[in-house]
Amino acid sequence: MTVVTSNGTTTMDPTTTVFTENEKKLQSNALLPYKGGEDDDDDDEITLEDLAPDGGWGWMVAFAMIVVFITTFGPTTSFAIIFGDFLEATGQAGTTMTLFNSVFMITFSIAGLMTNSLIKRYSMRPVGVFGAVLFSLPNVCLAFVTNVYEMAFLNFLQGMGLGLIVTICNTNFNAYFVKKRAPVMSAAQVIVGLGGIAYPICIEKMMRMYGFRGTALMTGAMSLNCIVGMTMMHPVEWHAKKPEEVRVEKMREREERKLRGIVFSNRRYSEVIRTPAKTRWSSLTSLKGESGKQVPLLIETLKSPAKRVASISELEGRICNRIRSGSMRELLTRRLSTLSSSSLVNLVTSIGSLGDTRQHHPEKTKEKRTEKGIQVSMQEEKDIGKGQLEEILGELLEISLLKNCGFLNICLGTSFVMSSDFTFTYLLPLMITNNGYTKSQAAQAITISATAELVSKILLTIFILLVKVKAKYMFFVAMICMAFAKVGYLLYNDTLIGTFVMITIIGMVRSWLLVPQPLAIIEDISIDKFASAYGIAGAINGVISILFGPIVGFLKDWTNSFVVCQLALILMNVLFVIPWAVQFLSVDLPKRRKERMDKIAAQTSGSFSTD
Repeated sequence: MTVVTSNGTTTMDPTTTVFTENEKKLQSNALLPYKGGEDDDDDDEITLEDLAPDGGWGWMVAFAMIVVFITTFGPTTSFAIIFGDFLEATGQAGTTMTLFNSVFMITFSIAGLMTNSLIKRYSMRPVGVFGAVLFSLPNVCLAFVTNVYEMAFLNFLQGMGLGLIVTICNTNFNAYFVKKRAPVMSAAQVIVGLGGIAYPICIEKMMRMYGFRGTALMTGAMSLNCIVGMTMMHPVEWHAKKPEEVRVEKMREREERKLRGIVFSNRRYSEVIRTPAKTRWSSLTSLKGESGKQVPLLIETLKSPAKRVASISELEGRICNRIRSGSMRELLTRRLSTLSSSSLVNLVTSIGSLGDTRQHHPEKTKEKRTEKGIQVSMQEEKDIGKGQLEEILGELLEISLLKNCGFLNICLGTSFVMSSDFTFTYLLPLMITNNGYTKSQAAQAITISATAELVSKILLTIFILLVKVKAKYMFFVAMICMAFAKVGYLLYNDTLIGTFVMITIIGMVRSWLLVPQPLAIIEDISIDKFASAYGIAGAINGVISILFGPIVGFLKDWTNSFVVCQLALILMNVLFVIPWAVQFLSVDLPKRRKERMDKIAAQTSGSFSTD
């Protein structure tokens, strides 16, 4: 409790010693580089980011995420190799593949939205295990399908399971890691890339040994490992840092800043430090004008506890004396006396006539009361229904994110690019075999792409350790490079060497899309909104895949050519290059300039204060 005296009035503040913004600036200028002083409350504020373990059980979470992603995404690139002949027998392989993708993305998006609501009601781990079961069991059942409708239904279930899995993995990983998030994610993606290399090789050999049904059964059995991985997804609250440890760490950092400031401070600054406190703080009164009645807030804040207690006692005494004086009672008496006797008589007469009217018309009064009661009850029901609807929408969606144009722009851009790349990857084996190459060469091309992707992820990890750059900027550059790489594949896929070279380039660029993509979505979002952000991003991705995926497949079957199909995918890839560039130039660039100017201004004010 602090008591503040200003302009002859006294107020009580139910907080501990708190500096106003101007006083903090004055103190920081006078005491640089002791920024904020010893009792700065800003340093003691603990956020969810501060409590993140950045290690510990987080390494097990990263390992579990690797296992889950390898067993779920590893067989994806080889799906057309396993079921290619089965789908070609239908005569509409392109439409069927994109239809499966659309059905998959419908439930993937719904599950992504539901995850935010589910983890508010249940623990994160049971929801993840349920999603893993929902994905792996249909994956096993794919070995026994007899028609495309059964495959579509199983893809429907798999999308639901994978939507839960991916959202929980990304949310939990980003909650465990803050400072080490980018390098650990890059390292995890490198290991996932190793699985992407191994899967096509193993599948190509299993196809020769067991056929497509035996191979499908083996891949389904391997996907059961994702259940084990999801059991390791402990909620971050179980392993978060203790607040006491965070405070000790902040105190140690503050002491290091002080020591660093003492070592590099000059002699003139030392003289400022030795200036008596009374001389320094007296300047605050002169800044406000030479008013003897004012008592600066900072002086009152820096009073000893005994003086503050005395001030409180004095204030309570004034309040008691004011109550005893009966000033409020006298004021009310004076105001009531201004009403004339005739006014009071008219008031009483009006009230009496109102009572007579109610007595003469009791039935109408009852009817009005009944109607009013019905209206009130209907309004209450509407309010309750509206409140329940808002509550449900609030659990499924974070309304503040839907109003964030920058966030929606990022989600739309990443969704179009990832949908284009995912469809291209799905159709790549069919494109290669359509050019007259064998399935073995198609599997070899996929292996080359996965190897290039792995090497690129290693280089990306080194790049992230050396250069600090935002994930959305890396994704933006990769978005443009991927468009050029796919144009190159379209031009040079008539030869086997040209196909392998362009697929290698596409694989290298793909890693610069896959690694930053989950980080770019939540880069400017707080931890408590991660699940909702991923859910909204998944929903947008699903809608785009549902709308544009079948169109791409229809174009392939209608024209009986993969050229038009590839042109449509390239168009989807570059669709949001201009909107992203506009956002970077109109929002991010001015923000960076402002931060730079504030930093320069702070350094300049610090140099002036030392003089």
